[in-house]
Amino acid sequence: MLTTLLSILTNRILWSFLGVTALAAVIWMIGPLLSIVDTRPLESEQNRVISIAVVYLIWAQSHILPRLYNAWLNRKLMDKLNENTPSPEAADPQKRLNSEEQILAGRFDEAAQMLKKAHFSKAGHGAQWTQRFSTQYLYQLPWYVIIGAPGSGKTTALANSGLQFPLADRFGKTALRGIGGTRNCDWWFTNEAVLLDTAGRYTTQESEQVQDAGEWLEFINLLRKYRRRQPINGVIITISISDLLSQSAEASRQQAVNLRQRLSELHEQLGIRFPVYVMVTKADLLKGFRAWFADYDKAQRDQIWGFTLPWEQTKHADYDLMGNFQQEFSLLQQRLDAGLPETMLKEHDAKTRAEAYLFPQEFAALRPLLADYLSTVFARSNFETEFSPRGIYFASGTQEGMPFDRVMGELNRALSLAEGGESTRWDSVSKEAPIPGAKGQSFFIKNLLQNVIFQEAGIAGENRWWELRNRAVMWSGYAALLALLVILGGLWLTSYAKNKAYLEEVDAKVPMLEQQSKALQNQPQRDLFVLLPLLNSLVDLPKSDAFDVNDPPVSRRMGLYRGDDVSDASQSLYQKALDQMLLPAVAMHITTWLRNDNGSDVEYSYEALKAYQMLYQPKHYDGKFLHSWVMLNLQRNLPQNVTQAQLQELEWHLTQLLEPKIQASPYAQDEDLVARERALINQQPLSTRVYGRLKRLLEHDENLKPVSLSDLGGPQSELVFSRKSGKPVSEGVPGLYTPDGYWKSFNDQIDSVTTALHEDDAWVLGATTAQEDKQQIDNAVRQLYMRDFIVNWDRFLADIQLNNSADLSQRINTARLLSGTNSPLRRLVLNLSKVLTLSRTAPAPEDA
Repeated sequence: MLTTLLSILTNRILWSFLGVTALAAVIWMIGPLLSIVDTRPLESEQNRVISIAVVYLIWAQSHILPRLYNAWLNRKLMDKLNENTPSPEAADPQKRLNSEEQILAGRFDEAAQMLKKAHFSKAGHGAQWTQRFSTQYLYQLPWYVIIGAPGSGKTTALANSGLQFPLADRFGKTALRGIGGTRNCDWWFTNEAVLLDTAGRYTTQESEQVQDAGEWLEFINLLRKYRRRQPINGVIITISISDLLSQSAEASRQQAVNLRQRLSELHEQLGIRFPVYVMVTKADLLKGFRAWFADYDKAQRDQIWGFTLPWEQTKHADYDLMGNFQQEFSLLQQRLDAGLPETMLKEHDAKTRAEAYLFPQEFAALRPLLADYLSTVFARSNFETEFSPRGIYFASGTQEGMPFDRVMGELNRALSLAEGGESTRWDSVSKEAPIPGAKGQSFFIKNLLQNVIFQEAGIAGENRWWELRNRAVMWSGYAALLALLVILGGLWLTSYAKNKAYLEEVDAKVPMLEQQSKALQNQPQRDLFVLLPLLNSLVDLPKSDAFDVNDPPVSRRMGLYRGDDVSDASQSLYQKALDQMLLPAVAMHITTWLRNDNGSDVEYSYEALKAYQMLYQPKHYDGKFLHSWVMLNLQRNLPQNVTQAQLQELEWHLTQLLEPKIQASPYAQDEDLVARERALINQQPLSTRVYGRLKRLLEHDENLKPVSLSDLGGPQSELVFSRKSGKPVSEGVPGLYTPDGYWKSFNDQIDSVTTALHEDDAWVLGATTAQEDKQQIDNAVRQLYMRDFIVNWDRFLADIQLNNSADLSQRINTARLLSGTNSPLRRLVLNLSKVLTLSRTAPAPEDA
């Protein structure tokens, strides 16, 4: 339980996820406070959600997706490795698998399915499910190919190496064999690496050369297909001491040539440079090996016996392989010679002591044979790929068979002694009983694999095409990044230059503003139009002829844009000018008008007093009304030197001042002035003021169309009638004084306007009108309307006359028109009767 808990707590995926979650929390909580060039990109919740989603997406892409991809590739690889596995049903009846092999084949199918999901972890880690996201997949482990002649001890060395095989506990070591593209390649899966033990016939290709060569190349293609970047991490070649001592020189040379050819094929097909480790196996067949190492414990047997050559130096063309080999071999020989006295003293058995005494000499006798062999395998040529061994090591997987006594054989031949029926070859085989296999132990293998070969998995090269592609992608990325930096740098420099010029342009406007401000300060009585130059200059201060300050181009942005800062500063100055200059001028304008009011237009006086009172009573403030009254008053008293454009500019400034917020007069309220105005207004009854307000509201109503002589008499009216005043027949009575004007507008709004004036009087005049007088007020308002109605129509009818013509024929035509069925006079009389009686069914002007 504790182990599982520790494995969870040390899981990198877990901690990276917690880190990403912490970052997401920081983005959510601290993001709104982050400011970049006066902007807060993470202030909105949507931007924060998008940012957090991007962070989690990047995390998943870098941690989860690669593992899912590797898992998929792992299963795909195992399917490919398993697709050529023979089944007993498909085999020839004469070559059917025996019962034991059938059982093994069934267990292999189970192992293959397990390998699809296999994870490999270091010893001591927790349960497999806790390692799901922290262990290596089969594809990710380093792969090593082992090649050597048949019987060179490849499989024996691996089986007895002492390495951990994750599937051995369930299927046994033999169940790990046969997992490959062919039946002749053993796949050994360890926690540290995958070892591909190829069949010896792949190396020699002597019996069936075409078939063996085809299977070998197919095996290489399989590696290249599924491990494109780095198909293998190294090659281990095994050289059996038995072959060195028993074969003829020609046979040994041919074997070395075959090894070199296999190495060349690996290099050419895979396209990478890889280290080659030489393992001299079956060292136990040297006479005296067992006697010399008999007292070694397990730790000593796991040591490395051999030497490693410098990797970088071996790449050079002038590297002297044989010279370094002789030097390093001599050091091993010296080590044996130096340990000989101690070994002799520890051994009490005379026979064993004699064997131990011969061992250094037997080892020394191996040097020329091994040197010749290696010089062939790693021969340098201008026409072939050059190889150099990464190291040369001696090992023994088990102690079985007859040891060779090369020294005694040479001595016998030198003294011409009989060999006692031995082989006529120069090797001599010991007559002592072979070492029992059950007592065999491995020597000098485990640390060689774990501490040397597996630790150097990274020194192998990568596929040259893959490297070129990866380098092209990398340099393309660098080029894109450089181009981006150049573009960004150019944009930054451009933005800096343009913003600097913009600030200089704004700075050039400041002196004029200062002059205008000083000039205004010297004028105690400020006319509204006098303020226009300063106000316009403040509005135009941040503007530029080169670009729109509200939508600047990218060349002016890039984090250096100062237009917003200038606009904010200018807006602050502009608002200050509105409050400190225009508002007092507006208040003084209203006050001056009230002081000069003679009471000739009571309704207008009432509206002026209302505007004045608004500046002292915030709860009754109406910016739009105040703005409208000031503009109406300016238009009624517009100076001749003021253009319409200036009037529109002032209207815009008044809108900015009066409508956005409540304003208050900077001057104290003149109570005497208010009392005088109230007295003037109260001289006129409420009904007159109600009618005056209705009249102003409806006179300019676009929905109330005026009624003309053409509308009343028809299109032929112009041929018969004319206006005494000389006005055109198309001009008539205002729409307010028509049935539509009365019933659809005037009559409907009497109550609302009366109520509004009742409410306004409470704070404008400081008095209220009794609600019981409301009906009398309504009747009085209608009477005022009817008075103006009669006046307008009397004036209109009195202005109509018949056309006077001296031409007799024209008079005849006029008489004919007047007496005809569609007589304009008849239509005029009929329509007037409906209009003058304010009939609700009066025809519209276009239908009259």
